[in-house]
Amino acid sequence: MPKISELRGLFKPFTKPLHRQWKWVWQEKGKFNEPKLTLPKALEGRQINIIDPLHEPDPNAFPDESTSWTSPTRHPMFEYLVPPLPREEHPLFHHERPVFLFDSKAKLHAGVDQACLLTKTIPFYELPQSIKQTIGQVSLPDQDELIQSYIRQSIAYDATKEHLPRKKSPLKQRRSFRIEYAIPRSRQMAILLENIIHLCESLGGHYPDLFKRHLYRNIPFYTTYERYGELIHLKRKNEYVLTSHIPLSPIVKRLNRLEINSGDNIDEKIASHDPNGHYVMQANDYQFLDMYPIYPTIDLPSEQLYQDGDEQGWHQRKSNEYVHTTLHVSNDELIHEATTDERLARMIMFAFGSALVQARQLYPDGRLVKPVTVQSIFLLDELFHFVVFQLNTLNYNDTNDKQCNYVWIDKDNYLYDNRPSMVMHNPLYGTERNLQRYVLEKLKYNPVVFQKFLALYLHGVK
Repeated sequence: MPKISELRGLFKPFTKPLHRQWKWVWQEKGKFNEPKLTLPKALEGRQINIIDPLHEPDPNAFPDESTSWTSPTRHPMFEYLVPPLPREEHPLFHHERPVFLFDSKAKLHAGVDQACLLTKTIPFYELPQSIKQTIGQVSLPDQDELIQSYIRQSIAYDATKEHLPRKKSPLKQRRSFRIEYAIPRSRQMAILLENIIHLCESLGGHYPDLFKRHLYRNIPFYTTYERYGELIHLKRKNEYVLTSHIPLSPIVKRLNRLEINSGDNIDEKIASHDPNGHYVMQANDYQFLDMYPIYPTIDLPSEQLYQDGDEQGWHQRKSNEYVHTTLHVSNDELIHEATTDERLARMIMFAFGSALVQARQLYPDGRLVKPVTVQSIFLLDELFHFVVFQLNTLNYNDTNDKQCNYVWIDKDNYLYDNRPSMVMHNPLYGTERNLQRYVLEKLKYNPVVFQKFLALYLHGVK
């Protein structure tokens, strides 16, 4: 770079901007002093091939171009630097046999009946009798007031404010909504659900087994099974998974048809065997959905890029862990984007997958000695669905085997009523301002929902 004294007289005022004159001076008068290659003292004297980036590289210092380059360990930060592999060359690509993928976005047009057909399951639209008997028996001090305060905290009293997407009325009304900054729906449901779980954990003083449980968040889950000669791959990210140190006991302990003599009172005879024994009698009369000539997998896309094996999302510790309850939070869909039947079908499929992975870990030989039971809870805004699944058989393709799985469904449980909505007939639109005004002034709380949640949470505790 020339000195300042050399540049005098070169700049002409009022001709062109000063930065352009500097550019011209640098191009005409500037000089670039090439730096010399200096080696650290620690590298001097060693037989190390040093490559100077300012000069032509030594052709002997690089490997032959014919050798294939192996990419280093992939890291999300440097993902754009590594060329992506072609789909057919991916190590997880299966050329021989594709699968039908069922993920968190899948929708079965026949709903629960189609999910039961894919999992060989018989549904009962109520909670098990043994869990019904415990609803309301255990209570916490001021539990209803605490739950209402959690609802207000999740919607109105949290400090998080984010730019929300612009709302549109699906009722074809020409109504515009202003831009809003409020608590996102995903955080609203996370605050509500985590506070409810922490409230249930406060019973650890009365039930020490609660301290042996673990709560996992956002863990991967996948498994593959065969049904009707076709592979079905279940895959999703579980938002919350509650594990326990002992597996849940079966709901129906005796799976064979109960022997009842003629003239006996059926209800008393069944109750003497098992409070849940009457479900066996109902299962014998159930007829599966006949979808012929359509295959039950018609709604599932074919996929060849998938992971083999089973994954629950946590590493096995010294003491075994068993799935107690999976809690699904619908963060990315509104209440009108799927029907209740489609959401229940998802819950059944993934509850079946969790039970299947646990059964394979307990009985590697494939012979199910004891039924496996898992629970599932779904949350969308103020809506709760409860599902209890019992895996009774691992034989899905044998039509002569009459043994089936059982699932108990309790749907459409609203923690509070008349929430302002954009799609339901409601005098208040579902804007954040109307929603906060509602929960602060006109909240209609339903205490039965938390009682059911607490009964499922305490299920299996001694």
